[in-house]
Amino acid sequence: MIKRNPLILAVLFIVAASLFPISAYSQDQVTSPPPPGNEKAKLDKSVSDKSNLDSKDASIALTKDGPVEKDSCFPILYGEKDLISLDFQNANIRSLFRIISEFSGFNVIFSPEVVGSVNIRIYDMPWNQALEIILSNSELGRECFGNNVVRIANRKTIAAEVAAKAAKEAGPTVENTDSCFPVLYGKKDLVSLDFQNANISNLFRIISEVSGFNLILSEGVSGFVNIRMLDVPWNDALEIILANSDLGRECFVKGTVRIANKKALNQSPKIAGDETESEQRLLGKELEDIPPVAMDLYNKIRDEHPELMKKIKHFESVFNNSARLQEMSDEDYKETLDNYKEVLKTAGAIKISKTPLQREYGAIRFTGVISIKNEKVALFEGHENKGYTVRKGDRVGPNYGYVDDIQLNQVVVLEKALDYLGISVTNKHSIALYQGD
Repeated sequence: MIKRNPLILAVLFIVAASLFPISAYSQDQVTSPPPPGNEKAKLDKSVSDKSNLDSKDASIALTKDGPVEKDSCFPILYGEKDLISLDFQNANIRSLFRIISEFSGFNVIFSPEVVGSVNIRIYDMPWNQALEIILSNSELGRECFGNNVVRIANRKTIAAEVAAKAAKEAGPTVENTDSCFPVLYGKKDLVSLDFQNANISNLFRIISEVSGFNLILSEGVSGFVNIRMLDVPWNDALEIILANSDLGRECFVKGTVRIANKKALNQSPKIAGDETESEQRLLGKELEDIPPVAMDLYNKIRDEHPELMKKIKHFESVFNNSARLQEMSDEDYKETLDNYKEVLKTAGAIKISKTPLQREYGAIRFTGVISIKNEKVALFEGHENKGYTVRKGDRVGPNYGYVDDIQLNQVVVLEKALDYLGISVTNKHSIALYQGD
Protein backbone atom coordinates (compact mmCIF):
# COMPACT_ATOMS: atom_id res chain seq x y z
CA MET A 1 0.00 0.00 0.00
CA ILE A 2 1.23 3.45 -0.92
CA LYS A 3 1.52 5.74 2.06
CA ARG A 4 0.12 9.25 1.37
CA ASN A 5 1.86 12.20 2.96
CA PRO A 6 -0.82 14.60 4.39
CA LEU A 7 1.27 17.63 3.50
CA ILE A 8 1.41 16.58 -0.16
CA LEU A 9 -2.38 15.99 -0.23
CA ALA A 10 -3.02 19.46 1.15
CA VAL A 11 -0.83 21.06 -1.51
CA LEU A 12 -2.61 19.11 -4.29
CA PHE A 13 -6.04 20.24 -2.97
CA ILE A 14 -5.01 23.90 -3.01
CA VAL A 15 -3.69 23.60 -6.58
CA ALA A 16 -6.90 21.90 -7.75
CA ALA A 17 -9.04 24.58 -6.14
CA SER A 18 -7.15 27.30 -7.97
CA LEU A 19 -7.61 25.55 -11.32
CA PHE A 20 -11.31 24.69 -10.83
CA PRO A 21 -12.91 27.41 -8.64
CA ILE A 22 -16.17 26.67 -6.90
CA SER A 23 -18.97 28.88 -8.37
CA ALA A 24 -20.33 31.51 -6.00
CA TYR A 25 -23.43 33.56 -6.71
CA SER A 26 -24.08 37.02 -5.35
CA GLN A 27 -27.57 37.69 -4.04
CA ASP A 28 -27.71 40.68 -6.39
CA GLN A 29 -27.43 38.28 -9.35
CA VAL A 30 -29.47 35.24 -8.35
CA THR A 31 -31.79 34.72 -5.42
CA SER A 32 -33.20 31.29 -4.75
CA PRO A 33 -36.98 31.05 -4.53
CA PRO A 34 -38.32 31.31 -0.99
CA PRO A 35 -39.35 28.11 0.74
CA PRO A 36 -42.98 26.96 0.33
CA GLY A 37 -45.44 29.12 2.23
CA ASN A 38 -43.22 32.22 2.26
CA GLU A 39 -44.98 34.86 0.14
CA LYS A 40 -42.78 37.85 1.03
CA ALA A 41 -41.34 39.88 -1.82
CA LYS A 42 -37.66 39.42 -2.63
CA LEU A 43 -36.51 42.77 -3.99
CA ASP A 44 -33.00 43.66 -5.03
CA LYS A 45 -31.18 46.35 -3.09
CA SER A 46 -32.21 49.23 -5.40
CA VAL A 47 -35.87 48.56 -4.64
CA SER A 48 -35.79 47.50 -0.99
CA ASP A 49 -33.70 50.50 0.07
CA LYS A 50 -36.17 52.98 -1.45
CA SER A 51 -39.52 51.37 -0.76
CA ASN A 52 -41.45 52.55 2.28
CA LEU A 53 -44.21 49.97 1.79
CA ASP A 54 -43.12 46.40 2.50
CA SER A 55 -45.14 43.30 1.72
CA LYS A 56 -46.63 43.22 5.22
CA ASP A 57 -47.89 46.80 4.87
CA ALA A 58 -49.32 46.03 1.44
CA SER A 59 -51.06 42.93 2.77
CA ILE A 60 -52.72 44.89 5.58
CA ALA A 61 -53.72 47.74 3.25
CA LEU A 62 -55.35 45.49 0.70
CA THR A 63 -57.17 42.88 2.75
CA LYS A 64 -60.92 43.02 3.00
CA ASP A 65 -60.60 44.22 6.60
CA GLY A 66 -58.14 46.98 5.72
CA PRO A 67 -58.80 50.74 5.87
CA VAL A 68 -60.97 51.14 2.79
CA GLU A 69 -62.47 54.58 3.56
CA LYS A 70 -63.27 56.22 0.21
CA ASP A 71 -60.58 54.56 -1.88
CA SER A 72 -61.72 54.62 -5.52
CA CYS A 73 -59.87 51.33 -6.00
CA PHE A 74 -62.14 49.38 -3.65
CA PRO A 75 -62.85 46.56 -4.33
CA ILE A 76 -60.79 46.14 -7.53
CA LEU A 77 -57.41 46.22 -5.72
CA TYR A 78 -58.54 44.63 -2.45
CA GLY A 79 -58.96 41.10 -1.18
CA GLU A 80 -57.13 37.89 -2.02
CA LYS A 81 -55.55 37.88 -5.48
CA ASP A 82 -53.61 35.39 -7.59
CA LEU A 83 -49.88 35.08 -6.93
CA ILE A 84 -47.37 36.56 -9.35
CA SER A 85 -43.56 36.29 -9.70
CA LEU A 86 -41.48 39.08 -11.24
CA ASP A 87 -37.75 39.09 -11.95
CA PHE A 88 -36.52 42.13 -13.91
CA GLN A 89 -33.43 44.31 -14.16
CA ASN A 90 -33.81 47.86 -15.52
CA ALA A 91 -37.32 47.05 -16.79
CA ASN A 92 -39.44 49.83 -18.29
CA ILE A 93 -41.93 50.64 -15.55
CA ARG A 94 -44.82 50.95 -17.99
CA SER A 95 -44.07 47.52 -19.41
CA LEU A 96 -44.06 46.13 -15.87
CA PHE A 97 -47.46 47.64 -15.12
CA ARG A 98 -48.79 46.23 -18.40
CA ILE A 99 -47.61 42.76 -17.39
CA ILE A 100 -49.51 43.04 -14.10
CA SER A 101 -52.49 44.41 -16.03
CA GLU A 102 -52.54 41.45 -18.40
CA PHE A 103 -52.05 39.00 -15.53
CA SER A 104 -54.82 40.46 -13.39
CA GLY A 105 -57.29 41.45 -16.11
CA PHE A 106 -57.69 45.10 -15.13
CA ASN A 107 -57.31 47.94 -17.63
CA VAL A 108 -54.56 50.52 -17.19
CA ILE A 109 -53.90 54.06 -18.39
CA PHE A 110 -50.72 56.03 -17.73
CA SER A 111 -50.23 59.74 -17.13
CA PRO A 112 -47.37 61.29 -19.13
CA GLU A 113 -45.10 61.50 -16.06
CA VAL A 114 -45.05 57.71 -15.58
CA VAL A 115 -41.54 56.96 -16.86
CA GLY A 116 -38.38 55.24 -15.66
CA SER A 117 -37.05 51.76 -14.98
CA VAL A 118 -37.37 49.27 -12.13
CA ASN A 119 -35.19 46.50 -10.66
CA ILE A 120 -37.39 43.97 -8.93
CA ARG A 121 -37.46 40.33 -7.85
CA ILE A 122 -40.68 38.97 -6.37
CA TYR A 123 -41.75 35.36 -5.87
CA ASP A 124 -45.34 34.24 -5.32
CA MET A 125 -46.84 37.49 -4.10
CA PRO A 126 -50.49 38.57 -4.63
CA TRP A 127 -50.44 40.83 -7.66
CA ASN A 128 -52.25 43.68 -5.87
CA GLN A 129 -49.55 43.79 -3.19
CA ALA A 130 -46.84 43.73 -5.86
CA LEU A 131 -48.55 46.65 -7.60
CA GLU A 132 -48.69 48.72 -4.41
CA ILE A 133 -45.00 48.09 -3.69
CA ILE A 134 -43.94 49.19 -7.17
CA LEU A 135 -46.14 52.28 -6.96
CA SER A 136 -44.75 53.26 -3.57
CA ASN A 137 -41.16 52.68 -4.67
CA SER A 138 -41.64 54.93 -7.70
CA GLU A 139 -43.54 57.76 -5.96
CA LEU A 140 -46.63 56.93 -8.00
CA GLY A 141 -50.28 56.65 -7.08
CA ARG A 142 -53.41 55.14 -8.57
CA GLU A 143 -57.11 55.81 -8.89
CA CYS A 144 -59.78 53.53 -10.27
CA PHE A 145 -62.79 54.00 -12.52
CA GLY A 146 -65.66 51.55 -12.58
CA ASN A 147 -64.72 47.99 -11.73
CA ASN A 148 -61.74 47.36 -14.02
CA VAL A 149 -59.86 50.55 -14.96
CA VAL A 150 -56.78 51.76 -13.06
CA ARG A 151 -55.12 55.09 -13.80
CA ILE A 152 -51.48 55.45 -12.73
CA ALA A 153 -50.02 58.92 -12.19
CA ASN A 154 -47.71 60.90 -9.94
CA ARG A 155 -48.71 60.45 -6.29
CA LYS A 156 -48.88 64.19 -5.61
CA THR A 157 -51.04 64.75 -8.69
CA ILE A 158 -53.60 62.18 -7.59
CA ALA A 159 -53.55 63.46 -4.00
CA ALA A 160 -54.27 67.00 -5.22
CA GLU A 161 -57.13 65.77 -7.41
CA VAL A 162 -58.65 63.80 -4.52
CA ALA A 163 -58.41 66.84 -2.24
CA ALA A 164 -60.03 69.09 -4.84
CA LYS A 165 -62.86 66.60 -5.32
CA ALA A 166 -63.44 66.35 -1.57
CA ALA A 167 -63.52 70.14 -1.23
CA LYS A 168 -66.02 70.38 -4.05
CA GLU A 169 -68.29 67.76 -2.45
CA ALA A 170 -68.10 69.55 0.91
CA GLY A 171 -68.91 72.97 -0.57
CA PRO A 172 -72.23 74.57 -1.58
CA THR A 173 -74.74 72.66 -3.64
CA VAL A 174 -73.60 72.46 -7.24
CA GLU A 175 -76.29 72.26 -9.89
CA ASN A 176 -75.97 69.67 -12.62
CA THR A 177 -75.16 72.00 -15.50
CA ASP A 178 -73.19 69.46 -17.52
CA SER A 179 -73.94 70.25 -21.16
CA CYS A 180 -73.30 66.59 -21.99
CA PHE A 181 -76.13 65.31 -19.79
CA PRO A 182 -77.69 62.93 -20.66
CA VAL A 183 -75.94 62.20 -23.97
CA LEU A 184 -72.67 60.99 -22.37
CA TYR A 185 -74.33 59.24 -19.44
CA GLY A 186 -75.72 55.75 -18.97
CA LYS A 187 -74.64 52.42 -20.39
CA LYS A 188 -72.88 52.62 -23.77
CA ASP A 189 -71.31 50.11 -26.14
CA LEU A 190 -68.07 48.51 -24.94
CA VAL A 191 -64.71 49.28 -26.55
CA SER A 192 -61.22 47.84 -26.14
CA LEU A 193 -58.16 50.09 -26.52
CA ASP A 194 -54.53 48.98 -26.43
CA PHE A 195 -52.11 51.70 -27.56
CA GLN A 196 -48.51 52.69 -26.90
CA ASN A 197 -47.57 56.33 -27.58
CA ALA A 198 -50.72 56.83 -29.67
CA ASN A 199 -51.54 60.29 -30.99
CA ILE A 200 -54.41 61.47 -28.80
CA SER A 201 -56.23 63.07 -31.76
CA ASN A 202 -56.28 59.73 -33.60
CA LEU A 203 -57.54 58.03 -30.44
CA PHE A 204 -60.46 60.45 -30.19
CA ARG A 205 -61.30 59.84 -33.86
CA ILE A 206 -61.45 56.09 -33.23
CA ILE A 207 -63.85 56.65 -30.31
CA SER A 208 -65.92 58.93 -32.54
CA GLU A 209 -66.22 56.22 -35.21
CA VAL A 210 -67.08 53.51 -32.69
CA SER A 211 -69.64 55.59 -30.78
CA GLY A 212 -71.26 57.39 -33.72
CA PHE A 213 -70.78 60.75 -31.98
CA ASN A 214 -69.31 63.73 -33.78
CA LEU A 215 -66.19 65.07 -32.06
CA ILE A 216 -64.74 68.56 -32.49
CA LEU A 217 -61.07 68.76 -31.49
CA SER A 218 -60.11 72.31 -30.63
CA GLU A 219 -56.70 73.78 -31.26
CA GLY A 220 -54.25 72.64 -28.62
CA VAL A 221 -55.57 69.08 -28.30
CA SER A 222 -52.31 67.21 -28.83
CA GLY A 223 -49.98 64.73 -27.22
CA PHE A 224 -49.59 60.98 -26.90
CA VAL A 225 -51.39 58.37 -24.82
CA ASN A 226 -50.43 54.98 -23.39
CA ILE A 227 -53.56 53.04 -22.59
CA ARG A 228 -54.86 49.51 -22.21
CA MET A 229 -58.59 49.01 -21.71
CA LEU A 230 -60.66 45.93 -22.41
CA ASP A 231 -64.46 45.98 -22.61
CA VAL A 232 -65.05 49.44 -21.17
CA PRO A 233 -68.12 51.59 -22.08
CA TRP A 234 -66.86 54.09 -24.64
CA ASN A 235 -68.16 57.06 -22.64
CA ASP A 236 -66.17 55.91 -19.60
CA ALA A 237 -63.09 55.46 -21.79
CA LEU A 238 -63.54 58.99 -23.11
CA GLU A 239 -63.85 60.48 -19.61
CA ILE A 240 -60.76 58.62 -18.38
CA ILE A 241 -58.63 59.80 -21.31
CA LEU A 242 -59.84 63.37 -20.79
CA ALA A 243 -59.07 63.30 -17.05
CA ASN A 244 -55.62 61.86 -17.70
CA SER A 245 -54.77 64.52 -20.31
CA ASP A 246 -56.08 67.66 -18.55
CA LEU A 247 -58.79 68.03 -21.19
CA GLY A 248 -62.51 68.69 -20.93
CA ARG A 249 -65.60 68.39 -23.11
CA GLU A 250 -68.87 70.14 -23.81
CA CYS A 251 -71.83 69.20 -25.96
CA PHE A 252 -73.60 71.52 -28.41
CA VAL A 253 -76.21 69.33 -30.06
CA LYS A 254 -77.19 65.74 -29.57
CA GLY A 255 -74.39 63.60 -30.92
CA THR A 256 -71.77 66.39 -31.01
CA VAL A 257 -68.97 66.70 -28.44
CA ARG A 258 -66.26 69.36 -28.38
CA ILE A 259 -62.93 68.53 -26.73
CA ALA A 260 -60.54 71.24 -25.60
CA ASN A 261 -58.22 72.34 -22.82
CA LYS A 262 -60.12 72.71 -19.54
CA LYS A 263 -59.23 76.38 -19.25
CA ALA A 264 -60.52 77.06 -22.75
CA LEU A 265 -63.84 75.42 -21.93
CA ASN A 266 -64.28 77.52 -18.80
CA GLN A 267 -66.16 74.65 -17.17
CA SER A 268 -66.37 76.02 -13.65
CA PRO A 269 -69.47 74.62 -11.88
CA LYS A 270 -72.54 76.80 -11.48
CA ILE A 271 -73.25 77.57 -7.82
CA ALA A 272 -76.89 77.89 -6.84
CA GLY A 273 -77.81 81.56 -6.50
CA ASP A 274 -74.59 82.72 -8.20
CA GLU A 275 -75.61 82.88 -11.84
CA THR A 276 -73.39 84.96 -14.08
CA GLU A 277 -74.04 86.59 -17.39
CA SER A 278 -72.01 84.08 -19.43
CA GLU A 279 -73.52 81.03 -17.71
CA GLN A 280 -77.04 82.03 -18.79
CA ARG A 281 -76.07 81.74 -22.45
CA LEU A 282 -76.72 78.58 -24.42
CA LEU A 283 -73.69 79.20 -26.64
CA GLY A 284 -75.46 78.46 -29.89
CA LYS A 285 -77.92 75.85 -28.68
CA GLU A 286 -80.64 78.38 -29.51
CA LEU A 287 -80.03 77.36 -33.15
CA GLU A 288 -80.79 73.66 -32.66
CA ASP A 289 -84.41 74.10 -33.78
CA ILE A 290 -83.30 75.30 -37.22
CA PRO A 291 -83.09 72.29 -39.59
CA PRO A 292 -79.57 71.40 -40.80
CA VAL A 293 -78.69 72.39 -44.36
CA ALA A 294 -78.94 69.37 -46.67
CA MET A 295 -75.65 68.43 -48.31
CA ASP A 296 -77.06 68.90 -51.82
CA LEU A 297 -78.23 72.36 -50.84
CA TYR A 298 -74.92 73.14 -49.17
CA ASN A 299 -73.05 72.21 -52.35
CA LYS A 300 -75.37 74.37 -54.42
CA ILE A 301 -74.75 77.34 -52.12
CA ARG A 302 -71.02 76.77 -52.36
CA ASP A 303 -71.11 76.67 -56.18
CA GLU A 304 -73.74 79.32 -56.92
CA HIS A 305 -73.95 81.60 -53.85
CA PRO A 306 -70.36 82.29 -52.70
CA GLU A 307 -71.27 85.33 -50.57
CA LEU A 308 -73.84 83.34 -48.62
CA MET A 309 -71.33 80.51 -48.19
CA LYS A 310 -68.79 83.00 -46.86
CA LYS A 311 -71.26 84.11 -44.18
CA ILE A 312 -72.07 80.52 -43.23
CA LYS A 313 -68.38 79.70 -42.82
CA HIS A 314 -67.87 82.82 -40.72
CA PHE A 315 -70.64 81.95 -38.28
CA GLU A 316 -69.58 78.30 -38.11
CA SER A 317 -66.19 79.52 -36.92
CA VAL A 318 -67.75 81.87 -34.36
CA PHE A 319 -70.08 79.29 -32.83
CA ASN A 320 -67.32 76.68 -32.65
CA ASN A 321 -65.42 79.01 -30.32
CA SER A 322 -67.22 79.04 -26.97
CA ALA A 323 -64.56 81.26 -25.40
CA ARG A 324 -65.24 83.92 -28.03
CA LEU A 325 -68.99 83.69 -27.38
CA GLN A 326 -68.43 84.03 -23.63
CA GLU A 327 -66.41 87.20 -24.12
CA MET A 328 -69.19 88.95 -26.08
CA SER A 329 -71.43 91.49 -24.45
CA ASP A 330 -75.13 90.63 -24.21
CA GLU A 331 -75.89 92.94 -27.10
CA ASP A 332 -73.17 91.52 -29.37
CA TYR A 333 -74.15 87.95 -28.55
CA LYS A 334 -77.82 88.54 -29.37
CA GLU A 335 -76.94 90.33 -32.60
CA THR A 336 -74.60 87.52 -33.66
CA LEU A 337 -77.25 84.93 -32.88
CA ASP A 338 -79.99 86.75 -34.81
CA ASN A 339 -77.73 87.31 -37.83
CA TYR A 340 -76.82 83.64 -38.04
CA LYS A 341 -80.48 82.63 -37.79
CA GLU A 342 -81.24 84.81 -40.80
CA VAL A 343 -78.33 83.32 -42.75
CA LEU A 344 -79.51 79.76 -42.04
CA LYS A 345 -83.10 80.59 -42.98
CA THR A 346 -81.89 82.14 -46.23
CA ALA A 347 -79.87 79.01 -46.98
CA GLY A 348 -82.85 76.75 -46.27
CA ALA A 349 -85.09 78.76 -48.59
CA ILE A 350 -82.92 78.22 -51.68
CA LYS A 351 -84.69 76.01 -54.19
CA ILE A 352 -83.15 73.01 -55.86
CA SER A 353 -84.68 70.73 -58.49
CA LYS A 354 -86.24 67.58 -57.11
CA THR A 355 -87.21 64.17 -58.45
CA PRO A 356 -90.83 62.93 -58.26
CA LEU A 357 -89.97 60.78 -55.23
CA GLN A 358 -88.50 63.64 -53.18
CA ARG A 359 -91.65 64.10 -51.16
CA GLU A 360 -92.88 63.18 -47.69
CA TYR A 361 -92.33 59.50 -46.89
CA GLY A 362 -96.02 59.01 -46.23
CA ALA A 363 -96.76 59.97 -49.84
CA ILE A 364 -94.64 57.21 -51.43
CA ARG A 365 -94.76 53.41 -51.21
CA PHE A 366 -92.09 50.76 -51.69
CA THR A 367 -93.87 47.94 -53.53
CA GLY A 368 -91.20 45.47 -54.62
CA VAL A 369 -87.72 44.62 -55.92
CA ILE A 370 -86.45 43.50 -59.32
CA SER A 371 -82.99 41.95 -59.70
CA ILE A 372 -81.22 42.83 -62.96
CA LYS A 373 -77.71 41.45 -63.53
CA ASN A 374 -76.93 41.24 -59.81
CA GLU A 375 -78.35 44.72 -59.27
CA LYS A 376 -81.45 45.27 -57.16
CA VAL A 377 -83.93 47.84 -58.47
CA ALA A 378 -86.73 49.00 -56.16
CA LEU A 379 -90.24 49.79 -57.35
CA PHE A 380 -92.00 52.80 -55.83
CA GLU A 381 -95.46 54.29 -56.28
CA GLY A 382 -97.02 57.62 -55.37
CA HIS A 383 -100.61 58.15 -54.28
CA GLU A 384 -101.44 58.68 -57.95
CA ASN A 385 -100.37 55.01 -58.47
CA LYS A 386 -97.68 56.06 -60.93
CA GLY A 387 -94.68 53.71 -60.77
CA TYR A 388 -90.98 54.62 -60.49
CA THR A 389 -87.79 52.56 -60.52
CA VAL A 390 -85.16 53.40 -57.91
CA ARG A 391 -81.49 52.39 -57.77
CA LYS A 392 -78.77 52.95 -55.19
CA GLY A 393 -77.83 56.61 -55.11
CA ASP A 394 -81.21 57.89 -56.33
CA ARG A 395 -82.85 60.72 -54.40
CA VAL A 396 -85.85 59.77 -52.25
CA GLY A 397 -87.69 61.57 -49.46
CA PRO A 398 -88.22 65.21 -48.49
CA ASN A 399 -84.73 65.96 -47.15
CA TYR A 400 -82.50 65.22 -50.15
CA GLY A 401 -81.80 61.71 -48.95
CA TYR A 402 -80.28 59.10 -51.24
CA VAL A 403 -80.82 55.34 -51.41
CA ASP A 404 -77.97 53.57 -49.61
CA ASP A 405 -79.26 49.98 -49.67
CA ILE A 406 -82.05 48.01 -51.34
CA GLN A 407 -83.26 44.87 -49.60
CA LEU A 408 -86.21 42.59 -50.24
CA ASN A 409 -88.20 43.99 -47.32
CA GLN A 410 -86.90 47.56 -47.02
CA VAL A 411 -85.06 50.42 -48.68
CA VAL A 412 -82.54 52.37 -46.58
CA VAL A 413 -82.27 56.12 -47.22
CA LEU A 414 -79.48 58.29 -45.80
CA GLU A 415 -80.06 62.00 -45.30
CA LYS A 416 -76.83 63.98 -44.99
CA ALA A 417 -76.74 67.58 -43.83
CA LEU A 418 -74.56 70.11 -42.02
CA ASP A 419 -75.66 71.69 -38.74
CA TYR A 420 -74.98 75.24 -37.58
CA LEU A 421 -71.48 74.21 -36.45
CA GLY A 422 -70.62 72.82 -39.88
CA ILE A 423 -70.69 69.25 -38.58
CA SER A 424 -71.96 66.49 -40.82
CA VAL A 425 -75.20 64.96 -39.54
CA THR A 426 -76.52 61.73 -41.06
CA ASN A 427 -80.05 60.45 -40.49
CA LYS A 428 -81.05 56.97 -41.59
CA HIS A 429 -84.61 56.31 -42.73
CA SER A 430 -85.92 52.84 -43.56
CA ILE A 431 -88.89 52.47 -45.93
CA ALA A 432 -90.59 49.14 -45.30
CA LEU A 433 -92.17 47.04 -48.06
CA TYR A 434 -95.77 48.14 -48.57
CA GLN A 435 -98.20 45.49 -47.27
CA GLY A 436 -101.44 47.10 -48.41
CA ASP A 437 -103.99 49.25 -46.61
